[in-house]
Amino acid sequence: MSQPTRDGRDPFTAPGIRQWVGFTIVVCCFWASLYVYIPTLAVYATSIGASLTMVGLMIGSYGFVQFLLRIPTGYLSDRLGKRVPFILVGLAANAAGAAGMALLASPWMLVLWRGVHGIGAASYVTSSVYFAAFFRPENATRAAGLMVAITSGTQVAVSLLGGMLAESYGVVTTFWAAAVFGVVGLLVMAVTGERRTKKHTPISLGRFARVITVPQLLIVAGLAAVNQYLTFALTMGFVPVLADRLGASNTDLGVLTTIGFGSYTVSALLAAWTVSRIGERRLVVAGSAATALTSLALPLVANIPQLYVAQALNGLGRGVVFPVLMGLAITSVPENERASAMGVFQAIYAIGMFAGPATAGAIAEVVGLSGLFVFVGALGLAGALVAAATIRDVGALKLSR
Repeated sequence: MSQPTRDGRDPFTAPGIRQWVGFTIVVCCFWASLYVYIPTLAVYATSIGASLTMVGLMIGSYGFVQFLLRIPTGYLSDRLGKRVPFILVGLAANAAGAAGMALLASPWMLVLWRGVHGIGAASYVTSSVYFAAFFRPENATRAAGLMVAITSGTQVAVSLLGGMLAESYGVVTTFWAAAVFGVVGLLVMAVTGERRTKKHTPISLGRFARVITVPQLLIVAGLAAVNQYLTFALTMGFVPVLADRLGASNTDLGVLTTIGFGSYTVSALLAAWTVSRIGERRLVVAGSAATALTSLALPLVANIPQLYVAQALNGLGRGVVFPVLMGLAITSVPENERASAMGVFQAIYAIGMFAGPATAGAIAEVVGLSGLFVFVGALGLAGALVAAATIRDVGALKLSR
């Protein structure tokens, strides 16, 4: 389950193993409550009268709320030295938002409830730092890769589950499944409890102000925003719409999303174990370029099997990029400031989460899906160029401190 650190010691203490298992269950429930309904959400929204622009707003409201909440969440968590209360609130919001989708469904209400899920997702700031605390500081990138792999692995499973539930029992069933996952995660987190750490040093407002201006943090957060723009404009937004136009069933939509997250999971794990040999900059550049090129190829897709292949290649590229950027964000500041840094990182990349689907919907209305895919691919290539010019590997960061 755990890998030895560089000095040969296991990073877990005995109570740490118990908490690691409990928290892994929490992470799985957390993301299941946010993603089990994703494969059919966009198509369901159009079926009850939503335009493509409205679909974009619905998906984007999730990221917009996170943009508003993640920085204050990270600062308050570092200030109080607590992670669990924020995680509990997030799981409760996930359950409430899913129940709302099931009970009160209209285009505008879906925008509202998806925004409530943004409240829940904002707690990922504290979840990622809670998880990183199980590892020694020098293994932050490995921790981020493993966290992303657990996250995307869960998304693989629940995406397939969501497509099957929608096919057999109707889309509303997926919302109730999300609510159940949220409640289960809430209960397990309450039992798992706060992780014991060394004496906490609260972060001051002055130090927080300096954290939000750390150059490497801002660079990797901006690149993560581009990565999330591509993810939410494509995988969670308009690739399912393209699949629907190609004749996909609800099960096909579930398989499509599963392929995207499955390839993402594989590449996240590979990034975690190869980053020390290849280097952060090379991985981010290669992954960004791969994602961009597969996006540019989407207008050429003529059937569902071809779309499966494009989705797999796109997921491989995205999965390399994101955990590496997260690891760089964590290592850019001292341990007692990590939640603040993660709040800044996640707030900035949340811009891509809401700007992606919100602007992509409007772009698709004007130039069509093919034009949208070309635009997104060009944006990805620009991100690869910026990464090549600006990212510094962890070794270089340590020398510059």
